[in-house]
Amino acid sequence: MDGQWNQNQQQGNPNQQQGNPYQQQGNPYQQQGNPYQQQGNPYQQANPYMGGGGANYGGGLGPEKAPNIFQQFALAFVPPKYNLLTKVKVGSMIGFVTLLVLITTVLSFVSLAVEFSSINMEAVASALPDFEVKNGRLYLDEDFRYDDDGLFVYMTEDIDGFSYEDAADLAAEGYYNILLVGRDRMSLMQNTEYQQLDFKDFGSTLEISRSWIVTKLVPFMLIAVAIAYVFFFVGRVLWYFLCAAIYMLIGMAIAAIVSKHIETGELFRIAVYAKVLFFVIATVISLLPFVNFAIPLWFRIAATTAFMAFAIVKLPGRKLNTAPPMSMGGQGWQ
Repeated sequence: MDGQWNQNQQQGNPNQQQGNPYQQQGNPYQQQGNPYQQQGNPYQQANPYMGGGGANYGGGLGPEKAPNIFQQFALAFVPPKYNLLTKVKVGSMIGFVTLLVLITTVLSFVSLAVEFSSINMEAVASALPDFEVKNGRLYLDEDFRYDDDGLFVYMTEDIDGFSYEDAADLAAEGYYNILLVGRDRMSLMQNTEYQQLDFKDFGSTLEISRSWIVTKLVPFMLIAVAIAYVFFFVGRVLWYFLCAAIYMLIGMAIAAIVSKHIETGELFRIAVYAKVLFFVIATVISLLPFVNFAIPLWFRIAATTAFMAFAIVKLPGRKLNTAPPMSMGGQGWQ
């Protein structure tokens, strides 16, 4: 019996030899791991705005959204936040500028209409001398000057035309409605907004005289001004982006000075939003009837450039002559 027992002990317990099938195979959930843990958080891996960093404005969870038009206006006054504005899409940026220029143009037109309604144009026209504009030039017997309550009118055929500087000098003296008429063209400044018209553009069929102004021009003056403001609005939008392109070149020089690599599209957006500050200030000044001065052009350029410089310094960017970080994906530590 002892031999039989030893033989059974050598053969062993079949259950002991085979072992526990669950112990050998292991826990399938433990071997495979947690699929959610392996794959990671999809929002953290693919953030379209921050390149996969998973950060947002408030530092919380969830994908980052580009600023809307109203947020763009607020952030335009905060250079340290321009890293958010550089992510704005082209269409949204164009829409922002168009809406900004449209609002300021409408406000300017409304202000002009209110002031125009307070001026007795028939009295002004009746005070004009006998003159005639035909065949692209002015015919006038003697010089004429009218000066009353912020309105200044001067007409002469001894000078071919006047310039912006001539009107600006009068605006600095306190006039906010200025009409300067020369032999070949006329210059008009209203609340620092300057326009110039050549008489040759009127054509050879249109003849303008004092009686024509009283009977035909005055009743349709606001309509004519409204039509002119439509073209003025389109021109202001194009001029805004043209100036932004020039400021972008200045931004390239600033980025080179601080040895920072910034994409061209980002620099253009910085220029677009850096112009907002003085664009708004100039509009407010033009709408205030008791303010009779304009911001000098050189000061606007210098201040806007300083605004851009501060934004570029604060903007995250790779330093020039600095190699990008080494990728270790699939290679491990070398």
